[in-house]
Amino acid sequence: MTRRRSVRNPRRLQVQFARRGDQQTYTGYTTNISTTGMFLATTSPQPPGARLRVEVMDGQHGFIVEGVVAHARKVRADMMRLTQPGMGIRFLSVAELVRELIPVLTGETEEIPENEPVWFPEAPPAVAASGPAPPPPAPPQLAPQPPAPPPPAVTRPAPAPAQRPVDATGVFNVEFLGPPEFLEVFHRDIVNGGLFVSTRYPGRLQEVVRIDLHVPLPYAEPVSFRARVVQRFEPQGSDFGANLLAGMGVEILDLPAVVERLRPLVERLKTS
Repeated sequence: MTRRRSVRNPRRLQVQFARRGDQQTYTGYTTNISTTGMFLATTSPQPPGARLRVEVMDGQHGFIVEGVVAHARKVRADMMRLTQPGMGIRFLSVAELVRELIPVLTGETEEIPENEPVWFPEAPPAVAASGPAPPPPAPPQLAPQPPAPPPPAVTRPAPAPAQRPVDATGVFNVEFLGPPEFLEVFHRDIVNGGLFVSTRYPGRLQEVVRIDLHVPLPYAEPVSFRARVVQRFEPQGSDFGANLLAGMGVEILDLPAVVERLRPLVERLKTS
């Protein structure tokens, strides 16, 4: 399997996508993204090999890209509060799209841009037209040199331990891109007692942590509550590379009280 060279960066961005030739659009959000692909969390993952047109909505920095589903993760409805469905998408390069438009036929060659370096194989040695080839000249005889002294041993300092961010102490902030995303998470996950927290430093299994939920309302105070870590997603070691779905699934403690505090904010968002 070819290893991906580009580094994926954790980033949460709102996304719309549609299959090639299909008018129906689906929504989701990225959990990480790089110059060659992304992992898209969505309740409508498409099968591997599906061709997608993906629109990343980020104000002036948004863009549209063509991609192919590299792998998909489907999750049963009763497990969505613990883990998220989604799919890994590989971006199609400009060269791949142009080859689809203008395929290179057998016997033809592609036009190479002027600024693109061209590498030629080394030319074979010339062979005389007739007669045996002259023997190669003997290498010059050099006076023996004394052996060089061994290089001094270099002692490398031990690497410093990695610094963990503030949320590793047991407090995790959960923010949303806007009201539509918050309402979707509330009705799909929170009312069912679970929540996914995107973080490169998930808590330990069964650890009780504090969640500060930032509802996308002007001047709204964060809603804090306690939750238990029930599932971890490591930043590396997944089948699609590093930082696919780093974070943790948590079980909300004292769920009725949390829902009661959030419902007035949900109603305000619906009427705003």
